[in-house]
Amino acid sequence: MQFINDLNLKKQAKELGVSVWQTPSFLFIVMGFVIIIAMTATYYVSSFYNDPAVLVVAESLVVIILFIIGNSVIRGVEQIAKLNRMKTEFVAIASHQLRTPLSAIRWETELLTSKFNEGLNEKQLKSIESINILGNRMTRLVNDLLDVARIDQGQLFLKKEKIDLAQLTQEMIDNFSSLASSRNIHISFKHPEHLPSIVGDSGKIRLIIENLLSNAIKYSVDHGNIEITLKRVDGFLVFGIKDNGIGIPKNQQDQIFKKFFRSNNVLKYQTEGTGLGLYIAKSIVEQSGGKIWFESRENTGTVFSFSLPVK
Repeated sequence: MQFINDLNLKKQAKELGVSVWQTPSFLFIVMGFVIIIAMTATYYVSSFYNDPAVLVVAESLVVIILFIIGNSVIRGVEQIAKLNRMKTEFVAIASHQLRTPLSAIRWETELLTSKFNEGLNEKQLKSIESINILGNRMTRLVNDLLDVARIDQGQLFLKKEKIDLAQLTQEMIDNFSSLASSRNIHISFKHPEHLPSIVGDSGKIRLIIENLLSNAIKYSVDHGNIEITLKRVDGFLVFGIKDNGIGIPKNQQDQIFKKFFRSNNVLKYQTEGTGLGLYIAKSIVEQSGGKIWFESRENTGTVFSFSLPVK
């Protein structure tokens, strides 16, 4: 399947943002044909001419042609790499610049609703609250884009601190309890007592659990159940979250951890999301020394799990 995808030149060109003839696969195919033609021509030349000088000239021409094509392949790959770096740097700079005004908007709206709300009517208070909600949403998006830019640049640095994963999980469940209750979704959490601690970045681990729990609630049916488990397996703590929601189509499951990917059935429900959360989660877990995986059946539910090494 991967080989077939590599031969889909139009798809590759669209993904890389270049023309078909600039894609690495096309250039490698051309190089392959040139090698075959050059070897065949060299064979026929050597069979008709016994002069070693003719053979040397023919082989030299073959080497020159291969060098030119190889150089084109390298230049094409370099151009794609430069464009990708420029894109990543632009996203990082733009995200940094957006954080300051967004933070100011959030502070001002929170100040208005908490200390200067006297004299404001109900409609005005709702408008301010809407601005605050949208500001928080934009801040989360900017933070996600910053994390993606750092991951792409290899600059996502994680702190090392002692973490009680069971306590952290319970805190996140408490944070989402009102949202789950509004949809009549029940959340259960099972774990043995006296689990060992892990070492990692508590803020980033919190982000992973927040993303998985938020997705489980968003994509669950009303009156659904979400089961969260935490257990020790060898030298790892394994976190699992199971829902009975819409699931992930089987033909799209291999793309679930890619940037900006959202499955077709998710789009039908018009739920919010950028398709960055699972990409970021995978990078954080793997950089922390663990693994992340899932099992899913469409219209049945999904189980996401990740492991982290114990202290």
